[in-house]
Amino acid sequence: MVNFLRSVAAGMMIGIGATVYLSCEDRVVGALLFSVGLFLICSFGMHLFTGKIGYVLANRNKPNCLVIWLGNLTGCVLLAAAVRVARPALHQTAAQMVANKLALPWYAVLLLGFCCGLLMYAAVENFRRHPHEISGIAGVILCVSVFILCGFEHSIADMCYCAFAVASPADAWQSLLFLLLVTVGNSLGALALRGLTQLEPKQA
Repeated sequence: MVNFLRSVAAGMMIGIGATVYLSCEDRVVGALLFSVGLFLICSFGMHLFTGKIGYVLANRNKPNCLVIWLGNLTGCVLLAAAVRVARPALHQTAAQMVANKLALPWYAVLLLGFCCGLLMYAAVENFRRHPHEISGIAGVILCVSVFILCGFEHSIADMCYCAFAVASPADAWQSLLFLLLVTVGNSLGALALRGLTQLEPKQA
């Protein structure tokens, strides 16, 4: 239960990042400010799927990544529901963004998710190595800003955008399929970078 609640909290933090991004007219400013979500997650030890999945093999899936994914989804939906009531105008902004995302071919979604997975693993691993240094914080800000400005797909951020945008059961099902594909891409990217950076040089 504790892991689930920490995952819900992480989803809400990403929801705050998504809210500030949707609220900013300048994409660069929005991308920079979005990083507050991952920074708080790393600082307070919350559970974010894209921050944990790279370690799933090494940690033998402890904590359970499925539980984390569902907790993140719950947190995103709760935060988006609250903001939609308070700021309904954000629904239109998110709806256009999500429509563009859902129009992408499946292989593009997978590849964009893969690239985001690389950056998310790099951000989290760098923070783990340098939690009390400027380089650790800068890594979080840079990696998050870059994945947003590159148009890479982040499954938990997309949960928030979809929750802001959904207007019917059909929208919800289409969004869910999209999110599952992004999740696969994120997972493969994180695991790939983890594997490549853990390779030991051959002994002469």
